[in-house]
Amino acid sequence: MRLKTVLATAIAAAALPLAASAQASCQDDERLYAMGDFLEAQRNGTAEPLRLTAETYLNLTPRAREIIGDNLRLLDASCNTMQVVDGEPPVRVEMPFPLLYNAFKDAVLRGDERTSGILLRSFRAEPMDSAGFLGLFTLVSEDQALVERLASAAGMTPHRGADRNNNARCEERPSYLHHADLFVRFGGQVNGYEGRAWYTSGSKSEVTSVEDNLTHEFSALRGRNCEVAKSIVLTTASAAGAITIDMGNNNLTGYWRHQSGKIVKEAYDNWLEAGAPDDARPQSLFD
Repeated sequence: MRLKTVLATAIAAAALPLAASAQASCQDDERLYAMGDFLEAQRNGTAEPLRLTAETYLNLTPRAREIIGDNLRLLDASCNTMQVVDGEPPVRVEMPFPLLYNAFKDAVLRGDERTSGILLRSFRAEPMDSAGFLGLFTLVSEDQALVERLASAAGMTPHRGADRNNNARCEERPSYLHHADLFVRFGGQVNGYEGRAWYTSGSKSEVTSVEDNLTHEFSALRGRNCEVAKSIVLTTASAAGAITIDMGNNNLTGYWRHQSGKIVKEAYDNWLEAGAPDDARPQSLFD
């Protein structure tokens, strides 16, 4: 089966900035907008804890967070409240990845290590479907300094550009991170239609979501003869809970198949052993 190619920017635009908050139905405490009155009530010992969504809490200014302290109850996705101790909830709160990423990036840019630390320790990315996760294989930034700062704050090592081929060496080896790397760092998992997602990559600079029949080209790197290594992409997808296969297909045919079929058969058998139903075979891979 011939696979259609989807532009990376189109998938990424749908996956990152437009995600809706799961807490949209929860209402923030109106006293948030009368902070002077709340502060006075705290001094008098009469202030009841503020009730805020996690999204609003992450967007508080450092001064507002200092005033509120632990006199706060966070609302989870079901609008249940939880007590905050030393500025952190007792369990990890699940949130859409775009909200976590934007809050984390903002905290890193303003040098707010306390907030970035709270995000990493106390929040987790909501699971994402296979097509949405594919769209996260876009570069976080081409700004090398920003990439290094984000990676350092997240306790990660950024990737380095790989040689384009044996005869074209990557001279600059720029640092890069995909949004998918930070999704995994925040505990995110990708869900397939029958439990686990399938991703394949051949000799071209692209990765395919088998279930969705979508192909995503790797991002171009700045630097002469430098490219994203497909092993990095497949490793990240595996860390998110997906099954990954390096097909190594023929460049000329454009079809996703392996001559012997052995790699695919072994991966499929492992999938069945992991508990997948017998009729859950991804048809686009086995046709």
